[in-house]
Amino acid sequence: MNISQKKLEKSKGRLEIKIKDQNLQKFYQQGSLKALMPDFHENLKQLMLINTAGGITSGDEYDYEFEIDSSKLCISTQAAEKIYSGFGKPANLEINLNLLSNSSLIWLPKELILFNNCNLKRKINFNLSKDSNLLLCENIIFGRTSMKEKFEKGYFSDFWNINFDNKLIHTEAINTGLFEKKYLNSFSTLNNNSAVATIIIVGNKFLNNVNNLSETLTNNENTTSNYSQWDNKLILRLLSKDSYNLKFAIDKILSYFFEGSKIPKVWNI
Repeated sequence: MNISQKKLEKSKGRLEIKIKDQNLQKFYQQGSLKALMPDFHENLKQLMLINTAGGITSGDEYDYEFEIDSSKLCISTQAAEKIYSGFGKPANLEINLNLLSNSSLIWLPKELILFNNCNLKRKINFNLSKDSNLLLCENIIFGRTSMKEKFEKGYFSDFWNINFDNKLIHTEAINTGLFEKKYLNSFSTLNNNSAVATIIIVGNKFLNNVNNLSETLTNNENTTSNYSQWDNKLILRLLSKDSYNLKFAIDKILSYFFEGSKIPKVWNI
């Protein structure tokens, strides 16, 4: 029997969390998904997600459900999420985040690292009430250059939907199938870079303070960044040679919105 005929063990996990009036209302964790809520004695609640499986590969199944009501919450991850080589059915990640009345969410997971021959399908849904606010930052690494890793190809299907007051206001579709190195090298895509980040902001809480945002953007031989703003949303995109330069550029932007020392601690732990 060859390896393709064997039934390999797969990881599964589910996480359900509800917060109302800054208090934890529901906390359910199953399988490999865990969460911690450190007490930093700050007004902003901070949640750290943990995958005890140590990474994700083909056939794994993960579901996240968050409900935030009249609260302020920052969600990050304990470490970078590693998407390993696999075959057959893609790993599946489904993430649903619901922001009810007068809530703010800062979605700051650490980097998603795609290894060569990765196999992942991910969907993220953000549902915001009309008086809620969102700052999300997702960064994706196509092989760690510091570890001499090379990304040649892999399956990566990534969709994000943002609904505001029951209306779809933004969709991100980061490929729908096989990624190959030649696509990454193209000037119209990553232009030979291996690290990419997208920051999206919705709601007045953050949008009221963007007058000098351009001064925080990093543009040099290692990183390119720019932003656009329309229809009550702002989108920043960053390209870097590697994850080190990307994080440096992201930190500058976060420092602008959080006034330096107020960057959520779960991001830097």
